[in-house]
Amino acid sequence: MNNELDLKTLRPNQLGYVYKDIEKPAQSMEKFLGASKFIIFDPIEISITHHGVKKKITMKSGFGRIFDTEIELLQPVEGDSIYTEFLDEGREGLHHISYNVENMSAYINEFKKQGIKVMQWGIIIKLVYVYLDTENIFNTIIEFTEELKRGDRKALNF
Repeated sequence: MNNELDLKTLRPNQLGYVYKDIEKPAQSMEKFLGASKFIIFDPIEISITHHGVKKKITMKSGFGRIFDTEIELLQPVEGDSIYTEFLDEGREGLHHISYNVENMSAYINEFKKQGIKVMQWGIIIKLVYVYLDTENIFNTIIEFTEELKRGDRKALNF
């Protein structure tokens, strides 16, 4: 990766949206944008590291597709996170663009060299995700995801 934060070689695999209530936006995206029927999950508790502090939050989520792009809808239920920060700013809608990568640490280190910090990260099942503070550059947050391989959990610390 070069020093220009060039993401041209990567293909976004997901658009993430944050809402106070994800039910209506899911229906609207199905009706007006041709999204597939959203699968909405009951709220679950997840562990995150938010601005360097480990904590638990409760989230409701939904997933659908528009062509080959996954659409993720997120609704914070309990706990502070980058999702509640977004809503507290009076915002709803597009929150992040996600890229699935290999060797996530190399990408994160390159962003850190450019002064871009990790805002939040966590693991869901076998997927590690990291949100980078890129709103001043791209007007949205960049998320990297990578499937964990055996033994990777011990080395994670962003």
